Amino acid sequence: MALLIMLGCAREMPPPGARPDEIPPSIVRIRPAPDSTVVDFDGALEIRFSEPVRIPNGIAREMFVSPMETYESEVGFADLRLRPEDGWRDSVAYCYTIPTDGINDLLRNGMEVPVEFCFSTGAGIQETSVEGEVIDILTGQPLEEARVIFWAGPDSVPYGAISDSIGRFVARGLPPGEYEAFGFVDRNRNMIPDRELESHDSASVAASADTPAELRFVLVAPDTTPPVLARGLVVGSETVQLEFDDYLLNPQPEEPGITIRDSATNEALEIVASLIGSADEVVFPLDSAALADSIAAADSAAVADSAAVGDSTAAADSAVVEAPSPDSAGSAASDSVTEEDPILPSRFITVRLATVIDSGTYRVSVTGAVNVRRLTGGGDTSFVAEPEPPSADSAAVGDSAAVEGDSVAVEQDTVPPAPDSLDVPGTPPDTLGVPPDTVRRRAPRGAGRARSPGLRAKRRRE
Repeated sequence: MALLIMLGCAREMPPPGARPDEIPPSIVRIRPAPDSTVVDFDGALEIRFSEPVRIPNGIAREMFVSPMETYESEVGFADLRLRPEDGWRDSVAYCYTIPTDGINDLLRNGMEVPVEFCFSTGAGIQETSVEGEVIDILTGQPLEEARVIFWAGPDSVPYGAISDSIGRFVARGLPPGEYEAFGFVDRNRNMIPDRELESHDSASVAASADTPAELRFVLVAPDTTPPVLARGLVVGSETVQLEFDDYLLNPQPEEPGITIRDSATNEALEIVASLIGSADEVVFPLDSAALADSIAAADSAAVADSAAVGDSTAAADSAVVEAPSPDSAGSAASDSVTEEDPILPSRFITVRLATVIDSGTYRVSVTGAVNVRRLTGGGDTSFVAEPEPPSADSAAVGDSAAVEGDSVAVEQDTVPPAPDSLDVPGTPPDTLGVPPDTVRRRAPRGAGRARSPGLRAKRRRE
């Protein structure tokens, strides 16, 4: 009994010495056959694999079927059978996409490529094709497993497709005609776009056997409120950044109306330009007025230098020095951005002013701002411009002046005083500059010789 239990719990492994199975499963039979027509079909769609497979529960939801249907599934040892809950429709072409992930063999080797096929329950399979891509509007990146559905009217059959790993989709077999198409992220997996809950986009398209159609869906999250100005922030001496509670279209259909006033004087500040994006992302074109001032300043400086040197030729040459034009500067800036870079929405508008912002409180008003759902809004708010702290250069200059003053005082303190030994009578010339106490302790030579006989007599008595 114990041996039987151990064998029952053993893992499925290849025989000893055999190479592990690395071959993924494949589909060896489909009934009804691909591209076939079966009138009054009432059986189950059968898909047989090349080896035993693991098929997860809910595989019918993982597969994509056009027309959009809800399926009952039955899983066998190496096969899968599908049937619509409401039965097969008459004279309709059914197209299937079996995904690569989810279906594995017993050693977890997955299918390598998706399998697509169609069959018809009466009408011929149309040679129509609608292709396209699905991307996220906020990131500009392709969306995988996004659904696309095609409706020709309220009571029409819903056809569809699903996007691959690079956001591409292909819908085949649509009856020729006009359709309203929806691209969406099917988060609740009910296979219909819930426009109040799921990111989606829509477009109109004509399916025709003569001309393939191309669509591009840019999915946007649902939104029913216009954008509102949240705050303003000074991000430079001449730059203000306006933040909204929603993402704005980039570029805007029309330039929003922006007014910035000094709250103390009610004077409106002159705005040079405004761009969608945060201040670290946008690049303003050169201002023509500022460019003219800089050219004039450069010319006058060059003329002054040439006059100081005395070279009249240099002065003449400086008059014809040309600065780059605004157009060339703008073209250089545009060249730095590759065509592949997507233009993404942003919650910011960056405003460049004509003059430096003084410290104080300012009132800003915005109208005509359009969000990614094309709702128009704006709003009012206030911001404060703080006074700029003293620059490091000016502080360094002040410190250096103080150091220089201190050094002068130190130099004055180090001047030696006049020696007191000059006032001591009888001091030899070589004692000049010796401290006064040293000079006073040295006795005159004459006094020493007068006492010497007495000292010698004392020594003899001792």
